[in-house]
Amino acid sequence: MAKLLTDSEFQRFSELQQKQASFTITIEEADELRDIVARAQKKRDDRAAAMQAIETYIGQFDISPEELFSAEQIGDAARTFGLIPAAKKERVLPPSLTFNGKPYQWTSRALPDEIRVPLFDAFKAGQSVKDFIATPKDANRNAATIARLERETGAVYADAWLEELSVSRAQVDEATAKLAA
Repeated sequence: MAKLLTDSEFQRFSELQQKQASFTITIEEADELRDIVARAQKKRDDRAAAMQAIETYIGQFDISPEELFSAEQIGDAARTFGLIPAAKKERVLPPSLTFNGKPYQWTSRALPDEIRVPLFDAFKAGQSVKDFIATPKDANRNAATIARLERETGAVYADAWLEELSVSRAQVDEATAKLAA
C-alpha cells in the first residue's frame, strides 16, 4: 500500500486507520479513508494493466531480455532472486614490488620516488624489471605491473622480458583494458 500512495497520503491513511481501530473515527474521516483506499486500488489496477500491456508488447515484438537489460543487470537480478549462487567477486591484489629489500604495494597512489625512479628508468631503458617484482610467480599481478608501467611511461616492454615473467602480451593487453575501465 505504501508504494501506491504519496508520503502525505500514506501518513494520513495511517492516522485514519488508527482512529478506525480505536473507534474514534468520524463519518467524514471514514469517507476520506475510503477515498484514499479507492485511489490506491485504482493506482494498483492501473499499474497491473500497464504491466500486462508491457508483457504483451514484449511477447508481440519478441523482445529478448538482453535487449532490455545489460548482462550485469540480469546477473544481479538472478543472484538477488537466488536463481544463481551469489558468487564472490574475484579479489585483485595490486602489483607488489621490492627495492633494496623494502616492499611496496602499487595501489592507486603513485609509487614513492625511491623505487619509482629506478624502476621507470630500467623500464624505459628496455631492461628487465624482474628484480623489482616481489611476486614473480603471480602472472596476473605481473601483467598488471607491466600494463601500469607501459601506461605511465609510454614504453613497450620487450616480449623476451615478458617470457621471463611468464606473461603473454594478451595478458598485458587485458590488464591494460582493466586499467582503462
